[in-house]
Amino acid sequence: MPHKTLGGQSINSCVPNFIKKWPCVCDYFSNKRILFIFIIFFSISCSTTKVFYNYADLLLLNWTESYLELSEKQRSDLNVKIENFLIWHRKSELPKIVIFLEELKARYGNGINKQDINWIRSESKITWKRTLYYAEKDIVSLLLTITDNQVLQAKEKLANKEDDWLLEQSIMSLDELRSHNLDRTYKFVEEFLGPLEPIQKQQIKKWIEPDPNWVAMRLRNREKFQDYLVELLKSKETLNKNIHSWISYPESHWTDDFKNVIGVKRQEWETITIMIDTISLPRQRKHFLEKIDEYIEDFNELADIS
Repeated sequence: MPHKTLGGQSINSCVPNFIKKWPCVCDYFSNKRILFIFIIFFSISCSTTKVFYNYADLLLLNWTESYLELSEKQRSDLNVKIENFLIWHRKSELPKIVIFLEELKARYGNGINKQDINWIRSESKITWKRTLYYAEKDIVSLLLTITDNQVLQAKEKLANKEDDWLLEQSIMSLDELRSHNLDRTYKFVEEFLGPLEPIQKQQIKKWIEPDPNWVAMRLRNREKFQDYLVELLKSKETLNKNIHSWISYPESHWTDDFKNVIGVKRQEWETITIMIDTISLPRQRKHFLEKIDEYIEDFNELADIS
């Protein structure tokens, strides 16, 4: 079945373009699940926030089908589940996200510190778990219908992921990795602050160090999760318990070396975030606050908050 499109562009193709704008988020929040929260919180590359949200059912369905070749019944059932989920999310979660963004504005206005960063991480995890707990029954009901052949197809697709920048980084030289990390970091920062001055880029360059060992650890950690996911799909009798465990204790499926290092990496990015905040110019701070105001306006409208 052909992938659905948004404005003539494959919805799946939008996702990698968006991810490219978020070079540090996965490191910073320790795992890719938290990235979903920020996809909801902030803008995307394909269109405006409101257009994205209004087409989120297509995005989620196409994302699922990028890993699982669904039957017509599975696709139809999933579509209903997604529609119901988005109705709940629009009414229940968007107002909470608006409150989060209002608080973020106030904190940013006073300058970012370690307590603010911990608050962002904590609120993101709370939002993510609340979202998954709501969707848990629907996730289980879908996965219980997955056949052995679909599991094998999913395993193959996971192993041959397109636009895999982490795998690309694993084969880069130290200089290539440094350049790649800097380029992604500049794009990420400029997405929120606007253009960086040359002197700011030079300062950031001093703070960003390539770490091939960290790249290798993340790859091994991802491989462990993928292996666990495949086994989870095979074990129908314990699927419900295993899904709940994955939602509640995701770190239980990390590799030991990843667990040992993630705390240090978080501290590194906390320090860099604070240092970038200290060198931000007034026009850049204004740019950030204006973007937050735009998101608040969009989410208020989407949630029909007067």
